[in-house]
Amino acid sequence: MSMPGGLRDLLKAISSSKSGIIGVAILLIITGVSVFAIIFVPFDVVSKWNNPIFWLENPRVAAPEWVTFITGKNIPSTIRIPPEKFNKYEYYVEASGLKYITLDARFDFNYDDFPSELTVILYANYSKSRPLVTIKLVRPDTLEATLYKNVIDNPVVYFYISTDNAIKENVYNFLLILGTNTNRTIYPEKCLFAINNENMGNSNLAQILKGSYRIKIELIATDESDTANAEFISYGQVQGLAGTDYKRHDLFIGLVWGAPVALAFGLSAAIATSIIQSFLGALSAWYGGIVDEIVQRVTEIYMILPFLPFLILISLIYEINLWVLIVIIIALSLFGGVTKTARSVTFQIMSEQYIEAAISYGASKLRILFLYIMPRLLPYIVANIVLAVPAYVFLEAALSVLGLGDPLVPTWGKIISDAYSSGAVIHGWWWWILLPALLIMITAMAFALIGYALDKYANPKLRER
Repeated sequence: MSMPGGLRDLLKAISSSKSGIIGVAILLIITGVSVFAIIFVPFDVVSKWNNPIFWLENPRVAAPEWVTFITGKNIPSTIRIPPEKFNKYEYYVEASGLKYITLDARFDFNYDDFPSELTVILYANYSKSRPLVTIKLVRPDTLEATLYKNVIDNPVVYFYISTDNAIKENVYNFLLILGTNTNRTIYPEKCLFAINNENMGNSNLAQILKGSYRIKIELIATDESDTANAEFISYGQVQGLAGTDYKRHDLFIGLVWGAPVALAFGLSAAIATSIIQSFLGALSAWYGGIVDEIVQRVTEIYMILPFLPFLILISLIYEINLWVLIVIIIALSLFGGVTKTARSVTFQIMSEQYIEAAISYGASKLRILFLYIMPRLLPYIVANIVLAVPAYVFLEAALSVLGLGDPLVPTWGKIISDAYSSGAVIHGWWWWILLPALLIMITAMAFALIGYALDKYANPKLRER
């Protein structure tokens, strides 16, 4: 079957309009991003996105790496020393029955600012007694700070140097030994990397000490078979193309995966509601009588019902996911303004000669509705779909900001919602809000440009010369 003439004219209007070409180009880029997400980010993003261990190696609320080109500063990136990069020295003293294990690693820190956090992960394999662990940081000026000295409780221990109160106390004592004036608010990631002067303990005035650092971990175990490995992470202030959020998520992955979700959500809802409403409008006009009366009265009831409060009520009562949300939106949009418009357009189509010809050779009403009337409504349906998609993309974002979206799927709206609840605006984490908001606006603009081209197709006064 050939393409209906109205649809051919509609596609020609898009391809011959500058706004239509730009809108299609933007839409193709977004579609390409969606394909990229599906092909090149193959892991189960839903389960991984909500697994904090998976993102442990990322810094918290780090800006995008391209910020360094704007600021002109050498902003620190994350330095990770895996277990295989540690030099291991171990020996057993039979007379005392003790085994000594030393894990040692060097790293260069030549950035213009301090790291955001420090973490040591210890993997200890012991059979009897728990080993005594000592963690030290050796600075480029040969000063050695003891960060931790105690018996560990578990085979795998995470030492959050920046937030652990016991480690903060040890850093405070280290500063006291050096005779540095300080207050009780200690930021180990700054004090340990600061030049040794009177401002070393002042997080606002401290100056970065560049050079080669060493992380040294010493264990005293009680069995010859005991051993250990370690991992060290110096978190940076920049990460990836889109930065990270407060839960260490790589926002680039969330933004990339948000593209197919946004398009699927917007297109699914727009296509379903536009086709259903257009069909009901055509059905109402074509059959008339009691059918027309019922459809019009139900449409009027739907149009005055408060749409958003119903969604809020359902979301509060039931725990819904993204696709259930689409079904609910479609169910609440079975009738609407498109039904009224499609009804009026159908009355115009009914007066045309080919409809009278179909009636004269005995075509059934159902056949005429599906084969003669609905194809003529297709250009209007397509135009309405294009104009409706941005509204549904904005709706998903609005519901997420209200806390009514899918809590598990990383959508653009969910990212903005998390940024809002974490105070991103107050703390100046602009990338967390700006990037997803920009993608929502670009997507809406693409469909708006295509809709503008279709508007000019429908209204000759707007056509470009």
